[in-house]
Amino acid sequence: MNHESLTPGTRFGRLRVQKELAKDKNGKRRYLCLCDCGKETAVLENNLNKGHTKSCGCLKRQDLVGMRFGRLTVIALSDKRAPRGKRSVPLWECRCDCGNITYKATDILKNTEVSMCSDCAPLYAAKKMRENAGYVGGTQLSRIQNTKPDSNNASGIRGVYYDPRSGKYRARLRFQKKLLNLGSYENLEDAVKARKEAENRYFGEFLDSIAKQGT
Repeated sequence: MNHESLTPGTRFGRLRVQKELAKDKNGKRRYLCLCDCGKETAVLENNLNKGHTKSCGCLKRQDLVGMRFGRLTVIALSDKRAPRGKRSVPLWECRCDCGNITYKATDILKNTEVSMCSDCAPLYAAKKMRENAGYVGGTQLSRIQNTKPDSNNASGIRGVYYDPRSGKYRARLRFQKKLLNLGSYENLEDAVKARKEAENRYFGEFLDSIAKQGT
């Protein structure tokens, strides 16, 4: 049964008919339609007439513009798409905290482990590795809490060494990439005391600041 083609400009929901396209493989009429969001899409005539298709898909899509995910803020829905198996999904244009523009699908945006630009991703991965290794503020907590002396330390006290050239005990402390020399002492007890005082000062202040950040 023959019937007239849909008139260009006819509206169906958010869609406006632009022109008739070649029929699909089953011989069904198709039309190129312009959605109110600005995207063009091909729709079967039957789906238009029965109200099955009322937009390019944007009616079902959450508007993420202005929302923040991880290091990204969504600017707009772009015309770019990414493959997802046999289909494709739209990409959102986003601005990263570093200033870079990047394009992400909704599922990627909502995963805070990867919601950032490609420049920030390796920096974030390195940070997570350090956190997992017990690093806080650039310092590995397990190291400052370790009191075991180095294998070449004959004094038996971590950070206290006997200097055979001077015949004295030397105390030192390595903290946040700095080696602090705490002086030379005639006897072991004074060197140990200097080391302990330095630990209380530097390690104690650091651990106190970490504890306050967690409260």
